[in-house]
Amino acid sequence: MGQLVVYSDEGVSGISLKHLLRSLQQEVDPQFHTIRRMDSKELQTTEWESETDLILFPGGRDIFYQRNLFPRGTQRIKSFVEHGGKYFGLCAGAYFACDTIEFEKGGELEVCEERFLKFYPGIAKGPALGLNKYRIDSEHGAEATVMSWKDQSCHTYYNGGCFFDLTDQFPHINILSRYLDLVNSPASIIECHVGKGLAILSGVHIEYSASLFTSSNPLYAKIVSSLESSELLRRKIFRDLLYSLQVRLKK
Repeated sequence: MGQLVVYSDEGVSGISLKHLLRSLQQEVDPQFHTIRRMDSKELQTTEWESETDLILFPGGRDIFYQRNLFPRGTQRIKSFVEHGGKYFGLCAGAYFACDTIEFEKGGELEVCEERFLKFYPGIAKGPALGLNKYRIDSEHGAEATVMSWKDQSCHTYYNGGCFFDLTDQFPHINILSRYLDLVNSPASIIECHVGKGLAILSGVHIEYSASLFTSSNPLYAKIVSSLESSELLRRKIFRDLLYSLQVRLKK
């Protein structure tokens, strides 16, 4: 039985972690996988790789992921994937896995820095839906973006995530989804072949279930109905992504 390791440490959004754990518990077959939370110290000091099938990084603030894991932790994660492991990065977890970040460039919250994992060798640019909307440790900038999935469209929760720039320059990168509500429909979810392993990076919160939101909360009132209308498809997409990462799913 292999484990799915979910990063849980400074910088991780409590809401993102809650949604991710719930969605994993809903979809993953417990006969084949256990779900385990790990912090930066454990990733750097314990022998987790041989028992791990997939490592997942939730949304939050990637600057703290970098601060607490570089260089030893990031080197081990990179080696894990290069030798056949799998990585799933969501929002901040996607920024963290790119070559370079351009976040809120020119604004008060600007983060324009290089990162180490480089599963995507290009730039993660954000917020994809516009500057000066994102608020630290808050859902005030939450929106329901429209993303593509094969021949369908899906409303998905979004809060500060990136798009992946210049994806056509890298033949080992597959675009799985695009932002349909942005000019030129840039990539929102990509698949990166890394050595013997695989990484899927998502600028949108495909793990967020509409069932955990309520329209009585003013932060979500304007987006709940859109999310609910796409919930079945969102769940299918999340399952499809896990399946691509060789996770065994419940029937």
